[in-house]
Amino acid sequence: MQKNLLLAIILTSLIWIIWYSWITPPPQKTNSKKIETNSEKKSNYTSEKLIETKEISQNTLTQQEAIIYELKNQKAKFYLTQSLALKEVYYKGPVQEVNLILQNTSFLKFFDNLKYSKIYKSTDSVKVKAETSEMEITKTLKLSENNGINKLQVEIKNKLKKAIKINPIEINIGPGLNTVKSEESENPKIWQAIYSYKKENRKNPLIEKIKSDHNNLDFIWTAIENRYFIFAILNENKQFSSIKFLKEKIFDHDAPQINILTNEIILQPAQSYTFDINFYVGPKDYEFLKKLGWGLHLSIDFGFFAPLAKIANTLLKKFYNLTKNYGVAIIMLSVLVQIIMLPLTFKSYKAMAIMKKMQPEMKSIQERYKKDPQRMNIELMNLYKKYGANPFSGCWPMLLQIPIFFALFTTLRNSWDLHGAAFILWIKDLSDKDPYFILPILMGALMFAQNYISPQSIQDPTQAAIMKWMPIIFTFLFLTFPSGLVLYWIINSIFSILLSLYMKQKGFYS
Repeated sequence: MQKNLLLAIILTSLIWIIWYSWITPPPQKTNSKKIETNSEKKSNYTSEKLIETKEISQNTLTQQEAIIYELKNQKAKFYLTQSLALKEVYYKGPVQEVNLILQNTSFLKFFDNLKYSKIYKSTDSVKVKAETSEMEITKTLKLSENNGINKLQVEIKNKLKKAIKINPIEINIGPGLNTVKSEESENPKIWQAIYSYKKENRKNPLIEKIKSDHNNLDFIWTAIENRYFIFAILNENKQFSSIKFLKEKIFDHDAPQINILTNEIILQPAQSYTFDINFYVGPKDYEFLKKLGWGLHLSIDFGFFAPLAKIANTLLKKFYNLTKNYGVAIIMLSVLVQIIMLPLTFKSYKAMAIMKKMQPEMKSIQERYKKDPQRMNIELMNLYKKYGANPFSGCWPMLLQIPIFFALFTTLRNSWDLHGAAFILWIKDLSDKDPYFILPILMGALMFAQNYISPQSIQDPTQAAIMKWMPIIFTFLFLTFPSGLVLYWIINSIFSILLSLYMKQKGFYS
């Protein structure tokens, strides 16, 4: 039973990794063709009367005008349309500058077919105004100095001597969200629309994927996200009434888009109405998002074993603060995990060594009593008592290690901190694959050595053959994995080899 359970654990882990990490062929480049969205086909989000405009000044904005502001270690650039829609948002990370908005799309687009005049512009804000025959629209964009929560304030004033009604205004996010080059191939498979809401008797807000329209007044925020980035709009003061879900075809994939609707607006003569669009656009940095509040940090998916993954993420940052190198931090984290699990690992190896010694006698009993299963089980139990062995003693420690492995797997794969983090020499980005495949090949060689040195209790030829092929399978599988993950596995293999050599020296097995 032990050998079947051990094989099941290994194969289950392999299937899990393949399922959540399969790399699809890269999509077409963003500049290969124009992306036509449904939002571009629409006329305006309000009544036809609001389409009538008149120019109030010659001081109009150019088609694209940039607001640039500097951060401590990076720079963000916002390119705006005349209506202050976000045409391009560049985020300069540690590896490259990436435009988070896909080409030929724009975010926060509404009242976009009017002629706007510029009231003022500074290094971090801009104010524009447009008029129709019925009303005056003023937009003011204020960017956060630390790349936190930005604000687009909208004021609508009735110019008439009678009341006017404005249909719910739709503010769009999407379609899609761009990402760094190393994630471009996977991005269309994982981008999604989500929203956050509070549930009774739950401490933290919940996150749900949006698959259809939502008429929930109590949502906290809604967003388009991918592995490393998020564009979120906060529902402060519950000023938005519902969320409309759309899909656009981009690079032969369905790209999610969400339109957040305001309530219907009725303005009396000379009355004004003001609402704020508070939004965050940038990386999914867990600690930074947690400081921002609103539960935006919950958008980071730490998987089924989230509590363990969060602990691993915290330890990874602490080790980085000590060493200033995330590669060394991963090594320290891997060693710490192995030290914590050492008693269980030692027990598992000892059990496998005993089972290996028992194999000849077990095989003899199975041959002798193959026609009498009841007697065979009795003799096998007596054999276990003779050696003081437990058929499950070598497997339960491995089962207990599986949650830790999956938690570390998720942490290292989703950590923004590893993006662009160099290790040594040719490893310039621990979130990207090894460009020369040196680490995966080294990992495969160590797994071969580990299989050779460690005690093997599997006698079935088919299962033994699978175990021998496992290093080759894992080597090819890990070729495209982030270098940080491969490094973690290498440290585990080295630790296991050293433990096996120690046990062999002490005479636990030959």
